[in-house]
Amino acid sequence: MIVFEAFIIIFLLVLIFWLGSHLYSTIFYVPYVNASNQAIRDALKLGELEKDQLFLDLGSGRGDALIIANKEFFAKAIGYEISPLPYLLSKIRVFLSGDRSIDILRKDFRQAKSEIKNADLIYLYLFEKVLKKNERFLFDNLSAKGKIVTLAFKFPNRKPIKIKATKNLGIETKIYLYQKQTLDKM
Repeated sequence: MIVFEAFIIIFLLVLIFWLGSHLYSTIFYVPYVNASNQAIRDALKLGELEKDQLFLDLGSGRGDALIIANKEFFAKAIGYEISPLPYLLSKIRVFLSGDRSIDILRKDFRQAKSEIKNADLIYLYLFEKVLKKNERFLFDNLSAKGKIVTLAFKFPNRKPIKIKATKNLGIETKIYLYQKQTLDKM
């Protein structure tokens, strides 16, 4: 009986942590939404990510894009995730992947100015309202060589230099590639 009660208590604590994490990210930031590995690969190919380049995932979720960038493209990968549960899951998944060179930070990506300035490719899978809110900050801090690739949603005041169709979780969508000088409204 004690084992069953302990299991129920642990289950309830995990459930409360999971719900609390989702509420926290939904209320204060954006809800966690997964992307398919193929859509991530398509985005990184569109961004022409290469070996030893600095790759940032701002809102890195479970760490899928970080692991793919590091394992398949051999890039230095850094992720920013504010929500507790996806952050914890990403740390576990990166540990289990065996790669110790992927960094995941639990903080707001607006604290990543120096990393953004040095990034070769920034990956974003964020709602359009979040892209709009952070558009100026990102492009003000992006270097001339840096690129930003967005999955499914686009910046409202920037014209992408390339657009590619992809399938994400069974739904047809687009990937948008930007560079600093793409200031014209589309």
